[in-house]
Amino acid sequence: MKRSEGTKGIVKSEKMKTSFFHFFIFSFLLLLFACTKGLYTHEAARVAAEDYYSMLIKGNYKGFVNGYADAENMPEGFRSQLEDATAQFVADNMRSLVSVSAISDSLCEDSTAYVMLGLCFSDSTIEQIEVPLVLMENGWKMK
Repeated sequence: MKRSEGTKGIVKSEKMKTSFFHFFIFSFLLLLFACTKGLYTHEAARVAAEDYYSMLIKGNYKGFVNGYADAENMPEGFRSQLEDATAQFVADNMRSLVSVSAISDSLCEDSTAYVMLGLCFSDSTIEQIEVPLVLMENGWKMK
């Protein structure tokens, strides 16, 4: 009889290990889903688009260019030229830009979003543009 009691203890121990393993996997997956779901929201996409275009108002052209999805893979010379071209474009076309606000957005199932921004200029005109974004590991980036 003592021998069977020992076997029951081993069986219970194995079941506890299996249950703990399943609980651990479930908790890990839940945490992973919760973290990525926090980035995949309407609000996160809107804030990212607003932030990138607000950089233009502040003259942070390097930050704006770094907001592109492939910015990390750009050769330094190309990145520098893109920053200069952005600065020139803003000087020629957007120097009176005073504020940016998200008007609407749409999230797609393939981790992309389209945010409609309202660009308000100093003469009270508002221009609407659509900013395509893609969700990456470190947040929303411009396409």
